[in-house]
Order: sequence, then C-alpha cells, then structure tokens
Amino acid sequence: MQLNTSPLLEWWQESSDLLFESHPSGTRVRQLTSAPAISTVIYHEQPFCSADGNRIAVFRTHDARRGVPGELLVYDIEAYRLASLLTGSGGQDYVSTAAWSGVLFAAVAQDANGLDRRIWRADLNTLECHEMFEGFPGLASISADLQYGLTTAFLGEPQSDGRRELGVFRLDLQSGVRELLYRSYDIGNSHLQYRPDSASRFLVQENRGWGYDRHGTFLPGENSTIGLCSIAADGSDRREYPVGGRHTPGTTGHECWIGDTDRVLVSLSAPYHDGTRSGSVLELCHEWDKPRVVFETPYVWNHVSASRCGRYFVADCYDLPDVPLLLGSVATGKTTVLCDAKTSGGGAQHTHAHPYLTANNRYVVFNSDRTGITQAYIASVPDGLLESLEDN
Repeated sequence: MQLNTSPLLEWWQESSDLLFESHPSGTRVRQLTSAPAISTVIYHEQPFCSADGNRIAVFRTHDARRGVPGELLVYDIEAYRLASLLTGSGGQDYVSTAAWSGVLFAAVAQDANGLDRRIWRADLNTLECHEMFEGFPGLASISADLQYGLTTAFLGEPQSDGRRELGVFRLDLQSGVRELLYRSYDIGNSHLQYRPDSASRFLVQENRGWGYDRHGTFLPGENSTIGLCSIAADGSDRREYPVGGRHTPGTTGHECWIGDTDRVLVSLSAPYHDGTRSGSVLELCHEWDKPRVVFETPYVWNHVSASRCGRYFVADCYDLPDVPLLLGSVATGKTTVLCDAKTSGGGAQHTHAHPYLTANNRYVVFNSDRTGITQAYIASVPDGLLESLEDN
C-alpha cells in the first residue's frame, strides 16, 4: 500500500474532449481516463465529488471482482489532470462518502490477500489522506458532519430457506466505537444512504423475500419484491415508503434522497400509473398514500440521481439505443437528453453508466465502456439548460 499525505501530488493528463461528437443539447463530452485499466466514477446515489463540484473521485483496477484492490484517483475538471490519492483500496464497494462533500472513506488492504483492511480518509478538497481505524471491512454511507459511518454485517447463520439476518451498524468516526442500530432479514442489498445535510434519517432498500444460495449469491424468492424505508439516525422509527409490493412494480434497486428532505427519487422495473401519468421514475413521501410519477415515459429509466439542490435529476435507460442520459426537473417533469453514454450495461457494475450531477450542476459524471474498457467521462451542462426545464 502506498499513500500520499501531502497536497503536493503528482498530476498527469489522460483526458480529452470528444470534439468529433455533437449533441442537440449542446453538451461537450470529455473522456477523463484512458489507461488500459477499468476506471470508474464509483456509484451515483451518493456522488463522490468535491463540495465545489470541480474534483471527482475515480476508482481504477485491473479486475472487476468485488474487493480486488485498486487505486483511488482524483480528477480536477478545470486542470484536465489526474492524481493518485492512495492505492490498495479494496474495490469501489469499499469506498464511501457523505454526498457531495468530497471526503471519502476507503477500506485499504494492508496485505497481498486483501484480508487486513484499515479505514483511510481521503479528501478531494484538500488532497490529504490519513489512516483512521484498523480491522474494519468498509462503510456504506457517511453522515454530513463526518461523525458517523454506516455498514451492514451478518448476524448468525443462514436459515434453511437461505435467508440471513443482517444488522445495520453505526461507526463513530472519532472514537471507533461500533453500535448495532437495526436488524432485518431483508437488507442483503441495503443501499444505505444518510439523508444529506441533516443526516437525521437513513434510507434502506429492502429486498423482501430474497435469500442466499449455497454459493452466497443473493437471489429473489417466490413473491419477493424490493421496497424502501427510512429509519431515524438512532435506529428507531422505521417508516415505509409506498413503493413495491401492493403499491407498485418492484424497484430497480436504484434510489436516492431528493435534497435534504424526506422525499425520495426511485426507479421501477416497469411503468406505473399514478392516475395522472405513467412512468418508471417516482417521487415518494412518507405522508403520501401513493407515489407521484415524475415524468411520462413508456421506458424503464434505470439509475437515477438527484442534484445537490434537489431540483433536478439525471437518469439512464437501457431500453433505448446507446443508453441516453436524461436530465429533468423533479417539480415539472420536463426532461431532455443531454447525451448518450454508449455503454453496454452488462453484468459488471463498471459497465453501468451510474450518472450523477456535480455539486455545482455544471457536469454530469458517468461511466462508459465504449472503447472496450470502462473509462470515466463527464458531459457539460449548457448554461440555462436546467433552468429551462423548470418553465411550465
């Protein structure tokens, strides 16, 4: 494991604007990375970018297997440059953040087998890194005040039907004390997300009726569905959202908070009609009897991510050629295609577009394997485009 602890990093250039591409939206697409290695922008639900929107995190590895150590990079948009923050990070599943904070927490392997992991903190804003704790497998979400991290772990042995109970644990990032907050058999793919800013609640995806086969693969069972709930930061007050089960088709497994509110944006595996319009991207609220369809569409829009301000969203779609990236207004439902991701969206997570908006709403960040190897990309958001989507 190698570490950079000083802001005086070695920067290099791998990126280029794709001048040969033109788009009706007026965007300019830029390929950020070009080394012959998998380079991914990590995950979209809790964006891994600096508070000012100018720097983004990129994870680089030679192997798509979960937990294979790689390198955590930082890309500076204005400078067109990359730098290495640390190597040995145990896969993109082992890197977490407080959304748009630019502060990352990575589980870094200390040996060749990747079994001895330690939590390191890396800051895209200051470019500093330091070790925090030993012997912790990784975190899923970080509170906005950077005081706590959430993760899950198995509790006990599997049942005869393959179901296993898991616990949601909170790690105090100052003392290192870990506390069990919540336990359930339905959180094998929990997508834990602290609410932005206040961190008063955390979002939990529930794969109800799912279980594990003898190989450890997490699979749906008979009459299974995917739903959502939120839980108070201390582990109390579980509240379900009206989605999945008797309410709607199951979710795709992609959801996020809408700004610092209790409302949630989620995509469905099939269109749903709310009485006014039909679509696959919904706005949810605990106080509502049913969800609100955000925009009319016959297609399944898969990965969804709301903007830092909560007014806009970006989504991708595998039902349409070249995987378009759609920008929209949460309030009005007006949308426009920014560009095409041109990615395969296969079984490997790094081939999924996973788009998100930077904190300043100036760029959409995404993955694409259009070159044959997954690389990181950004697409500029033309001036006035987002505001035009709010005009009725």
